Amino acid sequence: MKITFEILGIILLVFAAASGTMFLLQRRREQAAQKDGLVLYATLVKTEPMRGLGKVNMLKIILRIQEPESEPREVTIRSRVEPGQKFTPGAMIPVVIDPKNAKRVYPATPESAKRVVLTGSRQQRRIMQSQLRTPGKGVPRPPSGYQPPVSKLR
Repeated sequence: MKITFEILGIILLVFAAASGTMFLLQRRREQAAQKDGLVLYATLVKTEPMRGLGKVNMLKIILRIQEPESEPREVTIRSRVEPGQKFTPGAMIPVVIDPKNAKRVYPATPESAKRVVLTGSRQQRRIMQSQLRTPGKGVPRPPSGYQPPVSKLR
């Protein structure tokens, strides 16, 4: 009986050490990518809540990325979000692409987002440049909903 607990303890210790090592390795990769990686705006396609034990407030976020001089591709990231945070399809999110492995994509920090490279069509680049110049001002949209008739009396 004592040997069984010792073996289970050793297995648990090896599992904890492997998990801790993987966490630190992934964190180091992300920090290196934040420092040296390519920063782009990705278009949010959709989000799905993740199921499972310990995955509270975790979302699977599907993004469309267009790197310079290449075709658009879809990537999936898994991230913990604030409970009331809303994501709308079509939103532009800054992401960092790892320079060593282009399959690794991370959400951009505010410091790395300052190095953003604009990609996409000419119209999309112009809209993004205008938003970068004046962040408080949104894209003008035509009015929606009920519009009262124009009065002809003056």
